[in-house]
Amino acid sequence: MLSTEELKNYVYNEIRMRLGEVVCDNLFFAEGTDNSVEGTYIFNKNNEYHIMFTEKGRIRSDIVTDEKREVLWSALQIFSINIIMNFALCNREKGKDFRRAIFAKEKEIFSLFGQDFKKRKEKEIEEILKKNPYNDI
Repeated sequence: MLSTEELKNYVYNEIRMRLGEVVCDNLFFAEGTDNSVEGTYIFNKNNEYHIMFTEKGRIRSDIVTDEKREVLWSALQIFSINIIMNFALCNREKGKDFRRAIFAKEKEIFSLFGQDFKKRKEKEIEEILKKNPYNDI
């Protein structure tokens, strides 16, 4: 079980190795509370990893896991959003659902982190499209 500082180093090393220098202003490797600044807090408490999201002065979710890859998944979701949205804005096609570019870039990024991340992201996107299929014009 990694300490909060070791977990931070693990996450940053994994992300930098695959995505380069990426900055995120609303991800904190510290314990969050109800009155914390809005964002995601990742920390180790009582030998459990917490992925806590705070908004408007309240804890909105607190995912607890003992898997450091689960922490990496959550951090990657946060770190990659700007990359994905910039790609989608620059590569959207007229008449095509905007999500096509988003999902393509998500698959590309998450596959860099291994087959488990690739398959999980593909399944996530598949579930989204079952409920809300592409809406091309």
